[in-house]
Amino acid sequence: MTRILVVESEVRARHGLRSILEEAGYDVSTAADMTEGANIHSNRAVDLVVTGDMEGPARLLFAGARVLAVPGGVAGREHDVAERVRAMGAVHFLPKPFRRDALLAAVRVSLSMDCHQF
Repeated sequence: MTRILVVESEVRARHGLRSILEEAGYDVSTAADMTEGANIHSNRAVDLVVTGDMEGPARLLFAGARVLAVPGGVAGREHDVAERVRAMGAVHFLPKPFRRDALLAAVRVSLSMDCHQF
C-alpha cells in the first residue's frame, strides 16, 4: 500500500487531508511540523510527503520520498512560490485552496514522478 505523510501545522487541515487520502485507499501518517515528519519518515519510509511547510530542504529531510507542496496564500505570487517549491525539492505543487479531486489528481501525478524531477 502506498504510504503518504501529511505535514501540516493546522490541525483541521491535517485531519481533513488525512481523511481524504485514507478514503482514497492510502496509508496515511500525519505530523505537525517538518521535524516530526522527518522522524516518522526515518522510522518507516513513506512514498509521498504532502506539506504546506515551504521552509527547509524537504529533499534532505525526506530522502527517497516524493514531495507534494500544498502552499497557502499563493494568489498573485505563483512564480515566486514555484521557485520556492523547486528549491525545497518538491516534485509537484498544488496551491490552497483546492478541491478533493484536485488533491487526489496531484497525489497521483506526484507518485508517478521521479523523486528528482521538477
